[in-house]
Amino acid sequence: MHREQEIQADLRPYLGDDQIAFRTSVDGFLSRHATPDYVRECDEHKRFPQQLVDGMAEQGYFAVTLPEEHGGVGGYLDMVAMLEVLGYHSVALARYWNMNVNMVGGALARFASDEIQRKTLPLLAQGKAFFAFALSENGSGSDAASLTTSARPDGDAYVINGTKMWITGALQADYFLVACRTDPDAKPHDGISLFLVPKDAGGITINPIDMLGGHAIRTCEVVFSDVRVAADMMVGPLHKGWRQLSTVLAKERVALGAICTGAAQAAYDLASGYAVDRHQFGRSITQFQAISHKLVDAKTLVDASRLLVLRAARLLADGEPCSAQASQAKTFASDAYVQIATNGLQVMGANGYCMEFAMQRHFRESKLFQIFGGTNEIQRNIVARDLFS
Repeated sequence: MHREQEIQADLRPYLGDDQIAFRTSVDGFLSRHATPDYVRECDEHKRFPQQLVDGMAEQGYFAVTLPEEHGGVGGYLDMVAMLEVLGYHSVALARYWNMNVNMVGGALARFASDEIQRKTLPLLAQGKAFFAFALSENGSGSDAASLTTSARPDGDAYVINGTKMWITGALQADYFLVACRTDPDAKPHDGISLFLVPKDAGGITINPIDMLGGHAIRTCEVVFSDVRVAADMMVGPLHKGWRQLSTVLAKERVALGAICTGAAQAAYDLASGYAVDRHQFGRSITQFQAISHKLVDAKTLVDASRLLVLRAARLLADGEPCSAQASQAKTFASDAYVQIATNGLQVMGANGYCMEFAMQRHFRESKLFQIFGGTNEIQRNIVARDLFS
């Protein structure tokens, strides 16, 4: 049975026919254009997949979940339907979409002024302007509220100074959504404001960071040195940025869970396909219990991840509280992806360790998802507060 047909049994309690058809169309597009060779070359040469991003823009994928008045289409269930397939074909593409549309686009749609929205969101929907989210710093990873990048008022502008770390897609960004401390005397979660800073504002230096994975979409250090930004580029109220960020982060966790589910499915398919064809001692290695049990566990983890993500996405789409469910989905799916990639490499042996096969990339990429978007330890704290507070 074709992979998509098999998965639809899990999808139908949550997704309608139109959403399943959309997912199928995304899979068809990426099957033609995100070929294994192209994805591998972008990873090996640290080359931005411009051809695929342009294709995604033409297909209208950057419009998904944005407001209709700015050219947007669909909602959060459409998002997870698409992101699982994006994650299956290219983790890099899925992460890039998430950063642009789900994180920055979502924040702008909810909190930015009408003028900022009219200026930026239609361009994002068309794939003609891109964004990066500048939150993390070296001293404020999991404790993001302790950030020190400052924004000082100066007439009708603010002057930003500080260094942001681990910024995805900074090299391609036209704008940065920057979290700054605007009240140095306030408590850590207070006194933070958000600014949309044009890349050409002057005083911005971008330094790519060599990472274990994520090569196609570079992660960067971004230094802001006396960067002037107009006061009307503030996103949301002064000093209320952390509350705004909190509403965006639950959406990100659902999205990351969907990406991990798709990528884990790809790793499972690669390992199981290899195992079926690989013969040792006169029979397929799937006939050995040590191998078949690894593959059964992998399939179970993928299916469970998908259901957790769909549950969280349904709550999100219905406007229901879903912080704990989003954290569960992100934690389980990312842990599952790591386990499946690790065991998949073991199943494939030396071939799994070889750069020719995608399993080594899954092995490298999977670990990232246990760290970024809030470490899985932080996610478990969120769920524990929901359970025991």
